[in-house]
Amino acid sequence: MKRSRTGPLAMGVLASAGLILAGLSLPTAVSAAQPVKIEIESGRADSVSGGDALVSVAGARDDFRILSAGVDVTEAFHAVDGRLIGLVDELPLGVSEIQVTKKNGQVQATLEVENHPITGPVFSGPQHPMYCTASGAPWNLGAVDEDCHVAAPSVSYRYRTTTGQFADYPTDGSTPANLATTTVDGATVPYVVRVERGTINRAVYETAVLHLPGSAEPAAWTTTPGWNGKLVYTFGGACGVGYWQGSSTGGVQNDLFLSRGYAVASATFNVYAQNCNDVTSAETAMMVKEHVIEQLGPVDYTIGSGGSAGTMQQLLLANNYPGILDGVLGEIGYPDERSTTIGGHDCRALLNYWGTPSGAGWTDAQKVAVTGHALPGTCFGFTFFDGVDDPNRGCNPAIPVADRWSPSNPEGLRCTIADMVKNVYGTDAEGRGLRVEPDNVGVQYGWNALQSGAITVEQFVSLNEQVGGMGVDGNRTAARSEASVEAIERAYETGRINMMTGGLGWTPVIEIRNYTDPTGDFHERYRSAIIRERMLAAYGDAGTHVNWTGANIGANTNQMRVAALDKLEDWLDAIEAAGGPGDRARTVAARPADLVDGCFDAQMAFIAEPLDYDDPSTACNTLYPYHSQPRAEAGMPLIADGLKCALTQPVRTDYPAMSDAQWARFTATFPSGVCDWDARPQGYKPLEGTWLDFGTTETVTTAAPEVVGTPRVGESVAAEVDAPEGAAIAYQWIADGTPVAGATEASFSPTADLVGAELRVRVTVSADDLVAQTLLSAETQAVKKAPGKP
Repeated sequence: MKRSRTGPLAMGVLASAGLILAGLSLPTAVSAAQPVKIEIESGRADSVSGGDALVSVAGARDDFRILSAGVDVTEAFHAVDGRLIGLVDELPLGVSEIQVTKKNGQVQATLEVENHPITGPVFSGPQHPMYCTASGAPWNLGAVDEDCHVAAPSVSYRYRTTTGQFADYPTDGSTPANLATTTVDGATVPYVVRVERGTINRAVYETAVLHLPGSAEPAAWTTTPGWNGKLVYTFGGACGVGYWQGSSTGGVQNDLFLSRGYAVASATFNVYAQNCNDVTSAETAMMVKEHVIEQLGPVDYTIGSGGSAGTMQQLLLANNYPGILDGVLGEIGYPDERSTTIGGHDCRALLNYWGTPSGAGWTDAQKVAVTGHALPGTCFGFTFFDGVDDPNRGCNPAIPVADRWSPSNPEGLRCTIADMVKNVYGTDAEGRGLRVEPDNVGVQYGWNALQSGAITVEQFVSLNEQVGGMGVDGNRTAARSEASVEAIERAYETGRINMMTGGLGWTPVIEIRNYTDPTGDFHERYRSAIIRERMLAAYGDAGTHVNWTGANIGANTNQMRVAALDKLEDWLDAIEAAGGPGDRARTVAARPADLVDGCFDAQMAFIAEPLDYDDPSTACNTLYPYHSQPRAEAGMPLIADGLKCALTQPVRTDYPAMSDAQWARFTATFPSGVCDWDARPQGYKPLEGTWLDFGTTETVTTAAPEVVGTPRVGESVAAEVDAPEGAAIAYQWIADGTPVAGATEASFSPTADLVGAELRVRVTVSADDLVAQTLLSAETQAVKKAPGKP
């Protein structure tokens, strides 16, 4: 991690006035003396990808030119709502400039942009190995290159039938008799969906939008019938180590969104089962959203959608990379992955103990008293979580066995979160990713059960004495597990442990939950209480977070989902009307007055009631009681970020009467002390910032080139560049804003057709571990005729 991406590269600069305009921030007033403004509409100026960007120019006069890295791109722009919008392509990799000038060359505005490969990375850092799936089923997108990318996207059409199904649209030009219609912004349109699939950031992406085949292709400067100007980005659940390209997205053929006119997008790296890495999930979502905007035009706002780990991703993205999502539509979610997976490690240890002779004889009631769950079987479900920290179990079948780590293949691929996300957490002396978890040093399993009398002193001592841990190579150990404090610090600083102190300060969140606790499901209502507790800890109120709980009835959940979308739309519309996102007070003030916490009973009657974990007697808590987790029953507070607790020496009088032998066994189990839950966990750090970059951030240092020689037909001019030793230099000669074909050497001899043109040379200087930079020489005098020519 080098820096937060909030420096000059994320901003537009008005050259003469020195006024800075933030790329995704709220508009800044521009002085009357210098009204020209350039903005990247498709994303942040420092995070452009694929060599193109949708650019807007406001305030340009009649005699203007728009230049991109020295090339005149004025003809790419179209007048839209009082400004100019154009798709600027062929941006060089690295840092370059877009300028608005008068035709006499006077610069009116300059915007510095940073372009990244379409294969990534942008901010996630060095890429790990990837096993490709795009060429095979279910994608069948054709041959892939070494980055799992295909040459071009594919487009197909689907339609909604009058019986409520999606079907393939005919390719023979006919119109299906059972084609449904839908109403968008008051207009009835055929319910036909354009589905595009391709590759971005080594992921397979999908987009969907209402569009009739044979009609004009969508463009950013035209109106697309059936599109409401908004985007939904979908996310998928579970958690898996992502060394493979994946076989599903969060889904884009979604009637709830398409029928309202939303564009819908997702990618394989936004499904946590395939890529449990919120940094690359955010990066991919940003790049796919950029592509959608370049096709359709600026979006009014973007809503996230997805349940379970799909909600987890939304919360992490909204907090750490604000602006990708403007609103969170969550369902059966969790605050983050790392502080949730501790439950899997704890359950693994507990179930192992109960499977031994020492653990035999425990009743189900005693087990539940230790786990905090509704049922004994809930813990078994959580044991599916901890495989992402075990290199023996973490690999997807797509990774060949011969390529995987094992004790006999120590150089193989280690399929763990720590290794996959080592750009964030760092590595140990052997090159293995530093572990954020598991760590259970000091954890007194069954503390609450002991204090209540649900288990005996001997059960408490024996459990903690023998519960053990997991080693770095996935082996079970008699000793407790230990994580890296350094890695935990990075997890807090970078937002992997989501304390909600970044973009969630102003991003509206509506979170719904069908109540599954009595089924043994691991999407417990308790997780919503953790989200709320962290919001309260961060801000003192929960003005940006609304939670609804309902019965575990599919039809009821669908009604909750529709109602939540209705309210989130109202909320986001009000935020836009008030001036746009980015301010907590504005978000809280814009919240609809009737949008409150509560629950729905089985008949879908709404009970308005603040989320309150501590009072079991409330109406909602009586209908849908809260449970907890093993570490909470060991004393961890509701904020639930105790990956590695602070330690203190146990005091004997705090425990029910123990024999001296039991106390000796107990203290020997905790030689460093027991958890002190009144103190913040070890490794706690405040969030360092948002838009953190885990890759190369320093730009190569060089000066603008100079052209030496007289530009005359038949004679040579040369570029002089003061570049660092060992740097690579790419050249492009430009005549009157147009690249000269084939003129890519350090020297250039003008031809007769260039007489009267002014020349510039563009150089792109690149070096290892530095961001490339493109600079331009000053314009030469006009090219002269060859000596003796009339």
